[in-house]
Amino acid sequence: MKILIVEDERAIAERIQKGFERIGYSTCWVATCKEAIENARVEEFDCIILDRRLPDSDGLEVCQVLREDGISTPILILSAMSHLDQRVEGLELGADDYLIKPFAMDELRARVQALIRRNSAQQSPSIRIGKLELQPFDRTVHVDGHQVSLSNKEYSLLEYLMRNAGRALDRIQILEHVWGETTIDETNAVDVYINYLRNKIDNKTEKSHIKTIRGFGYKFRNED
Repeated sequence: MKILIVEDERAIAERIQKGFERIGYSTCWVATCKEAIENARVEEFDCIILDRRLPDSDGLEVCQVLREDGISTPILILSAMSHLDQRVEGLELGADDYLIKPFAMDELRARVQALIRRNSAQQSPSIRIGKLELQPFDRTVHVDGHQVSLSNKEYSLLEYLMRNAGRALDRIQILEHVWGETTIDETNAVDVYINYLRNKIDNKTEKSHIKTIRGFGYKFRNED
């Protein structure tokens, strides 16, 4: 799971980042409407946490532009602008939820997770490829009817691969979406976690669900 945080106050942004990364999410932080729109147009996020008072514009511009572009990523506005008409305006312009600052991290996490579950259920109640089934609603995975226990990071990696089944993904793409890292040499972490997944979801007598593309990355097989 990857979250876009749009917040110009570093301390608040870092608090949100730590709160979500602690439970296995990856995050991307930007401080302006322009950066938010640019990132949301080119990268897939599971939720956007959006402040309103940003240096270049009202954060509602992000809602308007993304909805006009047909981007349906859930948006939660996190703002000190608390008047009823301001909250209603945000929801009418495309936000899915509105939380007032100051906020409790536990409540923010719960609201974001609820938005992601609802969006995942609307898009696809489950993802099934061959004998492997992933349930986004409760973050469970079954192989041939038997539940498999995965860590938060393993689940996020598997979901990203399955949602892009048949598509070749390079290690940097995977790292950015699942770990939220692009500046450190951590691509070996992708290889390590791919091996973790293979050990848990593959039948040793059959070919792996995850195909290695030498010198590039990986592809989740979309055939049965």
